[in-house]
Amino acid sequence: MASLELAGVTVTFGGLRAVDALSFSVTSGSIKGIIGPNGAGKTTLFNAISGITAPESGRVLLGGRDVTALRPFQRAALGLSRTFQNLQIFGDMSVLENVMVGAHPRLHSGWLAGLTGRTRDEDQRAEEVAFQKLSMLGLETRAADLAGSLGFADAKLLEIARALASEPQLLLLDEPIAGVPPADQARIADIIREVNGAGVTIVLVEHNMRVVMNLCADILVMNYGARLAEGEPAVVARDPDVIAAYLGPEARHA
Repeated sequence: MASLELAGVTVTFGGLRAVDALSFSVTSGSIKGIIGPNGAGKTTLFNAISGITAPESGRVLLGGRDVTALRPFQRAALGLSRTFQNLQIFGDMSVLENVMVGAHPRLHSGWLAGLTGRTRDEDQRAEEVAFQKLSMLGLETRAADLAGSLGFADAKLLEIARALASEPQLLLLDEPIAGVPPADQARIADIIREVNGAGVTIVLVEHNMRVVMNLCADILVMNYGARLAEGEPAVVARDPDVIAAYLGPEARHA
């Protein structure tokens, strides 16, 4: 069964078609890569999937359910989580508190529970979940530190930990390797494999082609908002249209 399916999704900004009638699916339990030149529409696509941007037309389905009209928090409650290309951490909160924020979609206490003090049990549960995710990503020793004190690679891992705190079925990773020192890239790639091995379906946007080719069994290539190519990494890497999009039109004839 497909964890995610897009059917003819189009997103426009004025006269620009950032996503152009795009259709694809992501098999449950897989890692799907989405690549393309800068400006191809990859982050806009993630915004449409997660509910931040409403498509002009088309449908987004999670686990077979049409969620096109649902807001981001409603999609999160159905098992969708994501990270962002530009870090969205709370620098003046602790590392643990940042991850606890991600657990919110799985908490159920309302205002009445807050008045009676019953939120303490859920606060403790959120703290336990957050610490477990930090341990999974090797950040447990930094739990009490301010998030703003983390190095760039650890800040990227913090975003992943916070996204995992909601116990997602589908995780969207927007350039998790970008800007990370080469010495830390393999560590993050290994963690992505571990997360996927735990049963989380992953859609990965990334410019590091070595990482994408090693992690993903299936790759979608976007250009000008549309599908340029799709398939196994080795097939996509040999596609002349893909080569031209990355290296220039003359690459077709090289």
